[in-house]
Amino acid sequence: FRRAIITLTFLGGLASTVFIPLIAWLFQTWGWRESLWVLAALQWLICLPIHALVLRHAPVTHAPATARGDTPDLQRHLRSPTFLLLGTFMVLIMSVTSALPAHMVSLLRESGMNEAWVITVPASIGVLQVVGRLLLYCFEARLDVHQANRWIPCLIVLGLVVLLLGGHDPLWALVFVACYGMGNGMITIVKGTAIAMYVSRPLNASLNGALGVPMALARATAPWLMGVLWSAEVGYRWGLGLMTALGLLAISALWWAQSHARRFTN
Repeated sequence: FRRAIITLTFLGGLASTVFIPLIAWLFQTWGWRESLWVLAALQWLICLPIHALVLRHAPVTHAPATARGDTPDLQRHLRSPTFLLLGTFMVLIMSVTSALPAHMVSLLRESGMNEAWVITVPASIGVLQVVGRLLLYCFEARLDVHQANRWIPCLIVLGLVVLLLGGHDPLWALVFVACYGMGNGMITIVKGTAIAMYVSRPLNASLNGALGVPMALARATAPWLMGVLWSAEVGYRWGLGLMTALGLLAISALWWAQSHARRFTN
């Protein structure tokens, strides 16, 4: 289950590597309106036909009644401390990982990078995400999965701390991008498997679905909040401080959820 998710997400991290430079070139060459038309055409002319051809012949599977979310077990799990703590972790870490990409270019400019690096470094995040997932794929059999889940989110927070303490040094900004990129790549695996590992595998889809609205709100609100906290005097310092605090709270919630799940299993 976990290795299947790693495999599915393995190449997804390359999207930013290709499209950040491509979109920057389109904006400079044609302007933003025409660039949006090009991106829309890619969805209609490439993505849509692939989905239509591949999914048309996909086998239809029917979930058992116990996995459809219409049993008392679902309500019990929704109220369980483990699920609530994991939900808190996912919403908070979603806030952090959603807030940063929208402001990444401005953050790196503020750190003192030249314009070429400001475009190149965010594009490398996709590669770093793939590197993180590749490392997890290769070494997972030798690692304690629960310990890996515990420490992977710390990479993202470590990157934020480095950026806060590094001031306007471009070298520290590179360390931040490395930590954030690899951490963000691996955190996808943690979020995708945590409910199944610690709460209920048969009800995994229903329980993750219950988190859909809170996570969507976090994804929409966090970039806006990061922008509101920016000022000409201190730049992104307050926003980075808030995201660091949210990241620490997310890690605490995950560790507490693991502790609850372990006690329940024992």
